[in-house]
Amino acid sequence: MTISPTGPGLDLFLVSVILGALSCIAVVLRLVIRKRIKGIGLDDWLMLLGLIFLILTCISTIVGSFNGVGTKNEHLDSYYLMQGKKWFLFAQLFYVLSTVPIKAAICVSLLRITTRNLYRWILYGVIGLASIACVVTDITLLTWCQPVSATWDSSTGKCADASIVTNISYFISACSVVTDWTCAILPAFILWEVQLKPKVKVSVAIVLGVGVIASSATLVRLRYLLHYSDPDNYLYSVADIAIWSVVESGIGIIAGSAPALRPLLKYIPFLGDTSSNRTPGTGGPSGAAGASYKLNTFKNSNAPKTLVQVGDNGWDRLSDTESQRYILKDNGIKVTRDVTFNVTHDADSDAR
Repeated sequence: MTISPTGPGLDLFLVSVILGALSCIAVVLRLVIRKRIKGIGLDDWLMLLGLIFLILTCISTIVGSFNGVGTKNEHLDSYYLMQGKKWFLFAQLFYVLSTVPIKAAICVSLLRITTRNLYRWILYGVIGLASIACVVTDITLLTWCQPVSATWDSSTGKCADASIVTNISYFISACSVVTDWTCAILPAFILWEVQLKPKVKVSVAIVLGVGVIASSATLVRLRYLLHYSDPDNYLYSVADIAIWSVVESGIGIIAGSAPALRPLLKYIPFLGDTSSNRTPGTGGPSGAAGASYKLNTFKNSNAPKTLVQVGDNGWDRLSDTESQRYILKDNGIKVTRDVTFNVTHDADSDAR
């Protein structure tokens, strides 16, 4: 007997393949861009770890869809009933593990650009809450049945009441709602104090919008948690839980990696021009080195006319990991440069 995914099982298969592939593309592009600008940091490694756990989750859900997850009991024999429960347990464990590094990566990225202690403590709190929820949930899943194999084969041991798994699922979902919405909304307050051009703000708003979608997936997942207590079609019912778990982590990775992909926006006509170059003579950076700036002449007759020649006024584009040095307001960071002044006196002034 073989099983071809249909209904919720087919949905689970497609969601796992699509979001798994898109998440891999997002993280690979993120690492390539960071590598080119020599800016690979802790947040990048954390996101890579989150991707690894998501891939393991997707593998478990894909294999599970071919072993009974999303299929009604009437179409399953005892072998697939056990295999489906086993792979669903693996998917649960890996999904919970994926939530911590994903949220930690986003928080570490935000910690780089925030200077307020309040925001920093909130971000540390998000990491701590996500970690606690992960540990508590995985321990509960592994100890719900004794031994663990009784989770899929009841003949090997005993399991506690199914309400325990339901309640712990509500717990981690509540924690996820708090942490997800914090990661989606807090950047708006942080970036409110940052000087950005309108086009850059549009790109940031898009990223925040994607993050809200990931947060909404957690809310949708809540309505399916009661399916843990369905004794008649357990594997059929829990497929929806698995689907929204993959959606939550997958979109979380994509949204969390989007800011690092900002250099790719130059290929989008509307969002591509995010440079801040100014024309020579305005006092700002210019594409031409060695531009001349003529200062205003003082009305005092004894004051000489002055021509100022500025040395190389080119500037080096920094990586995203260093850009906060130039966009934060009133953070006490100053940029200095050497300027050479060549002063020329008028002969008429000397004669007088």
